[in-house]
Amino acid sequence: MANPEELQEAADAIRSVRQLPSVQRHKELEDLLRQAEEWARREYRKVSEKNGDWDPGERGRAGNSPP
Repeated sequence: MANPEELQEAADAIRSVRQLPSVQRHKELEDLLRQAEEWARREYRKVSEKNGDWDPGERGRAGNSPP
């Protein structure tokens, strides 16, 4: 089972890469990275819910929800 902290870190890292100007100029790359970020956030939620750590009303650290 995936570690929720690692999934959250992955989603945050993907978001940081998506914000790079060179990535934003390439629509196909941006789309793939957005999909990867969404997947990581969904997996984070699933694992957190399974562990009883997820509060749907809680946003957590800044930038933890998809755009």
